[in-house]
Amino acid sequence: MDRFSLLLLAGSALFNAMANTLMKFAFGHQKNLLDGGAVPAVLAIVCNPWAIAGVGCFGVSFVFLSAALTRTDLSMAYPLMSGLVFLLILAVSTFVFSEQVNVWRLAGMVSILAGIWMIAVKG
Repeated sequence: MDRFSLLLLAGSALFNAMANTLMKFAFGHQKNLLDGGAVPAVLAIVCNPWAIAGVGCFGVSFVFLSAALTRTDLSMAYPLMSGLVFLLILAVSTFVFSEQVNVWRLAGMVSILAGIWMIAVKG
């Protein structure tokens, strides 16, 4: 995989992680988003600027990933991008949202990343 492909995958990962972070800002405090049904939930999402920004970031992530897939194998690109997103989200959840990372969660994360590494690098 060349450097430009890696750069495209890093861009996709960054915008994907930003999209998820914005969604958490938009709705992370709400426990009852779907309690009123699907239509009010969709309206709440459409009217929330954080959610709109998150959807936009998902779109940019899609463009970066699509461009990367023209240059490299899906079986290499997607696991690598997913692993980068995973690490970025871990950092954001810990430092921005003050979520706790205990030993079990950390062990699970290491296992997932090891599996992604085996698929992407050794597969």
